[in-house]
Amino acid sequence: MEEAEDISTRTTVSKWRTVSDPKHAGQLFCHELLHSNKDLKSLFLYVDIRKDKQEQDQDLVAFYKKDNIQWASPLQCKLQGDVATGSGVSRHMMSTVIYKLISGFHINLGNAAITKLFEGERDHQIPSVSRELLDRDMFTIAGRMIGHSFLHQGPSFPGLSTAIMHTLFEGSLETTPVTIRDCPDLDIRDAVEMLEGDAELKESDCVHQLCRSWNLPAPNATNRKQLSEKILFHAVIERTRPQINQFQKGLKETGLWLLLIHRRDTIPFLFPRESEAELTPQMILDCIIWPSSVTIFFESFREDDVDESDIMDVHRVTLYLKTFIENVSPVELKSLIKFWIGWEIPTAEMKVEVVEATLPTASTCFEKLRLPRHYTTYQTFHQDLCACISTSYSGFGCP
Repeated sequence: MEEAEDISTRTTVSKWRTVSDPKHAGQLFCHELLHSNKDLKSLFLYVDIRKDKQEQDQDLVAFYKKDNIQWASPLQCKLQGDVATGSGVSRHMMSTVIYKLISGFHINLGNAAITKLFEGERDHQIPSVSRELLDRDMFTIAGRMIGHSFLHQGPSFPGLSTAIMHTLFEGSLETTPVTIRDCPDLDIRDAVEMLEGDAELKESDCVHQLCRSWNLPAPNATNRKQLSEKILFHAVIERTRPQINQFQKGLKETGLWLLLIHRRDTIPFLFPRESEAELTPQMILDCIIWPSSVTIFFESFREDDVDESDIMDVHRVTLYLKTFIENVSPVELKSLIKFWIGWEIPTAEMKVEVVEATLPTASTCFEKLRLPRHYTTYQTFHQDLCACISTSYSGFGCP
């Protein structure tokens, strides 16, 4: 049996290099890497949900701050203060890690109650130039978090600037695709736009001040375009290079670098565009296994007890769910999916049951959403479901 397993593993190793589908290649690579480390000592990621948000975030950061860790080791996650166990907890934890990277950690590093590691506009996020974050190795931590989530088929990190990705994966400086939208500093943007325009520049304006502070030549009639490119490149790439180096170090430590270098077509799955990472109603509806009109999932009933009113209840409540999915915002859709299965990525078989209950609940380990049969108006259904899914970031969403 062991010999057959080894042969299967070796076959998998070769497949990730040659399989045509890049998403499948990434999955095969992660499976092989986790399998090869399955006998190592497990990593234990515990978060106490009874603590406040700052303490929970500190626990997450402390876990990923550990050095000399084999991140492809078996992972065991536990929400202390919650009875939930199993794969649903791991999915919830990976989703929380990426959510915190996107929205910010409730950790005050001197200038804000919430600390964000990346800044900028949609699909043009770059590392923060905060010296405090760099000194605390926060970008190494970010690389470990993103790589670890990818290893366990968790959410990816969307919206990173193409110029930062180009530099992260060691592209040439000459071809770095920097644009003004990659620069989150509005004063620097103003300086670049002034250089690209035709207006006369004065000694006291922001362009001259910026050139002096960055040891660049003063603007003149012949160097305006070149100077605007230098300022933009310095703002986006040169100022963030130490952060990018840390970020790369964290990613390499998770074991993913071999995949990302040999199969560069997998990089967009690790760092997708935000628009590509968005959920659509149809994406969710295509993944749902609806209750059969014949087999009604009432745990307290036997099949011969089912009557026409039971079937009508199932039809009505499932129609409410379909209406909800088709009409709520993308943010609410993500909250629904996280409440349902533990993270925001729909799975192939998300089950729905209509049951005797007071409020909607979820069994994330079995990817099952349980909806009470008593709803007779969509307004009440919508109100209760919104209240329940809003707990998916502060609680687990699973009784």
